[in-house]
Amino acid sequence: MQYICLILVVLFFLPSCVPKSFLLEQPKLVSMYFDRKIKNLESIPNPIKDDRRQLIKTKVEYGFGVIMEQSDRLIEKDYTAGLAGYKKANLIFSEARESAISLFTEREPDFENWLRNKSQIQFHREDIFDLYWLAAAFGGSIKSSRGNPFELINLPYVERLLTTAIQLDPTWGNGTLYSAMMSYTTSRPDLSGEMLRDTVDFYYKKAVEFSDSLDASPFLTYAESIHKPLQERKEFEDKLSFVLEMDVIRNSEYELSNLIAKNRAEWLLSNTEEYFLE
Repeated sequence: MQYICLILVVLFFLPSCVPKSFLLEQPKLVSMYFDRKIKNLESIPNPIKDDRRQLIKTKVEYGFGVIMEQSDRLIEKDYTAGLAGYKKANLIFSEARESAISLFTEREPDFENWLRNKSQIQFHREDIFDLYWLAAAFGGSIKSSRGNPFELINLPYVERLLTTAIQLDPTWGNGTLYSAMMSYTTSRPDLSGEMLRDTVDFYYKKAVEFSDSLDASPFLTYAESIHKPLQERKEFEDKLSFVLEMDVIRNSEYELSNLIAKNRAEWLLSNTEEYFLE
């Protein structure tokens, strides 16, 4: 009982007093932390808009940074358990997606028609946060569905949301929008070969430029989405080695995402022999 109480105390103060590198080395603690944070946010009576936004963001971060990350590795060892993880992530992403759509429709009743490109809405820079996290929720739902056609039909919504956000302010998030466009582009079924590479290259260069090369995400995404399928082993290893060598600045906007990227880069490098024929 004392051990459980100690864990709860640690979890309560975790964001400010515990290094995030420690957090990533304790997957069970991480899951407990996110589950607790989500429950606390969901239990707020009459939550204000910022509370609802925080809940959406937390669910998407949990889905991508913890559940999907664990499931990607687990599926190779325990297929059934891996699928269960993807199913849990899909539920969380779907909840975040519906909540984000609800936020928009409350102030823009025609929002869902806009998503389907059947109406016009004048958005503003303050809408970028909601546009981005809704796009991320849609992306998570699609990826965690593992090819479910009922989720794949939502892919154009991701592009519409991100493109709108970029038009409002391409510098928002210091490259975050372009990193997201990289991930979206690699999911497009209509792009392949040089056309795919050229499109990803455009967003990759923008993401690196706006982040001043401080964000590991573009390098990781490029290695995994371009070098790996095109069997470019040296470039794959070079990109991932670069990620591993990047400094992690404590309390910076990239700290947690870079730690997650480093963790994944290390795992990808450990499986190099399985990815490349030569």
